[in-house]
Amino acid sequence: MKMKIAFTFFLQACLFNAQISEKVQNFAKPLDTISHAESSRIGIAGEKSKIYEYFKKLSEVANNDDLFYFAKNGSNSLKLYSSQELFKRNDKRFLEIYKFYAENPLIMNYKMGCIGSRQNIADFLRDEIYSAKEIIGMRDILLKEKDDVSKAQLESIIQEGYHQLTLKEVEFYRKEIEKIDSKIK
Repeated sequence: MKMKIAFTFFLQACLFNAQISEKVQNFAKPLDTISHAESSRIGIAGEKSKIYEYFKKLSEVANNDDLFYFAKNGSNSLKLYSSQELFKRNDKRFLEIYKFYAENPLIMNYKMGCIGSRQNIADFLRDEIYSAKEIIGMRDILLKEKDDVSKAQLESIIQEGYHQLTLKEVEFYRKEIEKIDSKIK
């Protein structure tokens, strides 16, 4: 079964790579060899992550098919960031990616703020789903506020890619990954 999955991913990679535009490939190049990922802000001072910024530029030009390809075939950073972006874009193929990494663990490092962790990509994706509920709840509250601080916070949430996803969609993904997890364990 694992050989069948690996062959399917390999075949899809060969067929799909030719379809990624040169422009998208050029935006992906800085991340081609990065084996770790970082949150948008890192360090004690919360400076912008260059790795994350590279991905945000890529995500502006990449379509969901491009992201799906990178989620399966990119460097570790591209795999994680692209998978998270598929979730934020409400692309149901996110569940296929989640299932793959839950069944075939890929351990990587991730730096959030000034704290680092090392775990399977599926664990990072699960964390994304669970934190999205709070982020979207905060976004919906901030949309009703008119002061400058609320506007700045809302802009930060939108820059993270949480401008379209709904709580109902997040709940759907949460239930689906719990089903996947129960079948694997």
